[in-house]
Formats: sequence, structure tokens, C-alpha cells
Amino acid sequence: MNVALVDVDGHGFPNLALMRLAAWHKQQGDAVEWYSPLFSRPDRLFASKVFTFTPDCQDFAANAPTPIRGGTGYDPTVTLPDEVEQTLPDYSIYPDFTPALGFLTRGCIRSCPWCIVPRKEGNIRIADDIERIYAGRREVVLLDNNFLAAPEAFVEEQLAKAKRLKLRLDFNQALDARLVNGRNASLLANARWIRYIRFSCDNPSILDPVRNAIREIRAAGYHGEFFVYVLAKELWEAHDRICRLTDIDPKIVPFCQPFRDFTSGGEPPVELRRLARWCNIQSIRKTVPFRKYQSNFLNNEKESNQ
Repeated sequence: MNVALVDVDGHGFPNLALMRLAAWHKQQGDAVEWYSPLFSRPDRLFASKVFTFTPDCQDFAANAPTPIRGGTGYDPTVTLPDEVEQTLPDYSIYPDFTPALGFLTRGCIRSCPWCIVPRKEGNIRIADDIERIYAGRREVVLLDNNFLAAPEAFVEEQLAKAKRLKLRLDFNQALDARLVNGRNASLLANARWIRYIRFSCDNPSILDPVRNAIREIRAAGYHGEFFVYVLAKELWEAHDRICRLTDIDPKIVPFCQPFRDFTSGGEPPVELRRLARWCNIQSIRKTVPFRKYQSNFLNNEKESNQ
């Protein structure tokens, strides 16, 4: 059987579901390729997207089979069959991506109204083991939504295994600062990181937990950077949170994410997108106050409209 894949979001970051589908079908003896409307003649066609705001792919040949669509961007209730979900991913379809990729846990203990994870995955549960995920690679990107909410023994075991295997980690979706304590702070401080330890600060109530978590991890001997996601819903509150975060520690890198309502798919307001641009380009944030940055934009808009 000929199988074709469509990564609707593009190839900026690997689609784990498609990697697992590719691996599983190859194990069945099927041929797998990226879909080309001109050249592909698939018997089965899979299209996957993560983001609700990504436009759907309509570029299919008239004789192509109806795409089997999946992923959070289409329907969070659609899941892979268990036998596919348990298949190690096929890294050959994203040859430029060198880390291993996977989930140690699925689900979350929180019920944040802006987050689709509780509806999609439910409560926290153990999903895999670092010894299986790493697949002989030296770096591992983990997509867990709340790793530290897993049973403490599991957290300690996985971080200890990663250290023994000399793996460099990235909890790409961030860790929950509210769950950092003296025991796991030491393990986090002594782990190897691809670049950052990541936290999220989705509202002002998380500022103190972030501050306390960083203090604990610094005390345990970590000297690297912290990457902190900042969910922005109200302009000046989000700006204040960014500034307060950078006051906590000189090695905090804030990353502003304007809130998107995944039920409507609408674009965030322009002022929040402007704040994100200012925040996320460090050379601008460190040299130009946001009020001046915004004022320059508004003045340029007035001049262009005259």
C-alpha cells in the first residue's frame, strides 16, 4: 500500500503523530512519502495539524483519496490507534531534526480555561519512559504538558535516568513552577538542558511561584537560562508581567504569546501582536521601552494614512 502524509502546519517543527504513522506503516511493509499533488498516487492519505488557526490544506489532486484528518487543529477527540501511539517515531521524514521526541506523561492536573489539554487528554498519566524515547540520540525534546505533576517517584526516576544516559533535555511545553520543590529542584538543576529550563507564567498569580522555583533551582547549583512563556490577554498587564519577570533574574528570557481563542480561530489584537514582537526580539526589548516602541509604530501608521 502507498501512504502519503500532509503536515498541514508546515515543517517548522516535527509532527509526532505523522512520524508514528510513518513508522507503523513502514513496519507493515507500506511505502510512505510526503504527499505531492502532481506525483503522489496514494492508497491512503493522512493530514494532520496541531494549530486551530492553521488554514486547512486544499491542494489535493482530483483522484486523491479523501484525507484522513487528525490532530488538535482539526478535532482534539481524534486519537491514534493504540498500536500506532506506541510505535517509536520515524525520524527519517524530518531529516533536519536531530533530537528524540516524545511524551513521558500525558494530561494535566490543571483546568486552565484557555488550554485544550484537559479536554483532549484528561488528568495526568504516565505515557512512556526516557530509556525508550531517546532512541540512541543525545538530545530529547519532551512535549509533556505538566511533567512535574506526575508521581514524584516517576519524576525522580526519569530525571535520574536522563542524567545517567547523559541526555540533554528540553521540556518544550514548559514545567509548572508551582510544583518545584527542594527535591526536584536539585534534579532539575543538575540535569543537562538543550538550552533552557522552561516555565510558563500565564497570569500574575504565577509570578511568585516562578520566583520561588528559580530561587530553589539556583540554590541547587543551576547557572543557565530560564525561558518563560507569557500568555498575553490584556496589554498593559502582560507588559507589567514581562517586566517583573525580567527583574526576577538576569537570565530569564520571556516569550510573549498573545491569547488565541481556539474555538473561534480569530487573530489576536494587533496591540498584543506588537507586544509579542517587542518582547520576543531580545535586542529590541533590552534597548527600547515598549511605550516608545509602540509610539513609533503608531506615528508611522499615522504618517502612512495621511
